[in-house]
Amino acid sequence: MTSWRTRNLGEMGWTEAREAAEKNPVVLLPVGTIEQHGPHLPLHEDSIVAEYVAKAVAEATDALVLPTMMYGHSPTFRGYAGTINLRHETLTAVITDICDELIRHGFRRIVIVNNNGGNTSPVATAAVDLRARHGVLIGTVYPWSLGYQLMRDQYDDPAIAYGHGAEPELSAMLAMFPEQVRMDAAEGGKLQSYQGWQPTSYVSARVDGHPVDGTVYWDFSDVSPSGVTGDVTVASKETGQVWIDRVIGFCVDFVKEYDRNTVSVG
Repeated sequence: MTSWRTRNLGEMGWTEAREAAEKNPVVLLPVGTIEQHGPHLPLHEDSIVAEYVAKAVAEATDALVLPTMMYGHSPTFRGYAGTINLRHETLTAVITDICDELIRHGFRRIVIVNNNGGNTSPVATAAVDLRARHGVLIGTVYPWSLGYQLMRDQYDDPAIAYGHGAEPELSAMLAMFPEQVRMDAAEGGKLQSYQGWQPTSYVSARVDGHPVDGTVYWDFSDVSPSGVTGDVTVASKETGQVWIDRVIGFCVDFVKEYDRNTVSVG
């Protein structure tokens, strides 16, 4: 393990950063967004969780962490007060510019800790472009999505428990940032019909007579007054600790694998 004075690149002086680049470290870029997660969860939830995960992974893998990018692409939630949406091309450009600068200074091994679904396409677009122009291989992990995949055995029926502002993110927040959760304001939610449509998710709806859904690009506020779907009553700090162990455990192993596979070509 490298003996870093700090793992936070933003806390380094410029000469310290220059010396760090010479050691060819993996650099983690946390990316979140400012969007609604119901009345009981903070707008910056995706961002602070991305940072929490990135810092934990850095401690376990010898990586460095960049300052968190707080804003992201959240067009689906613009109908809720406080949501701040960057356009797809804006977020793509900012991520590309950040990585361009890292590469220019010698940091060529980059993993993006993206914690918002809307950011997925901009991150992928930037990563593919950076690969073509610089030959770097960008990695990415998506903690919330990993949680959905890794936590199913914690619930009697994940289809009922899971949702925006509900599980498993609510339990994770109770474990990581309990002081920012207002359980007194927590309420579950079901999607309501909209202009004849029967919504099934953020942008999908039933089509009579068919086993698959159709896609409709409404604002989520059209079909969810509270912004919440899923069951908030089953959330617990204990379940959140399972989320921390499993999700961060996967991210640590991924970054170790990325480190092994890129160290000779970084």
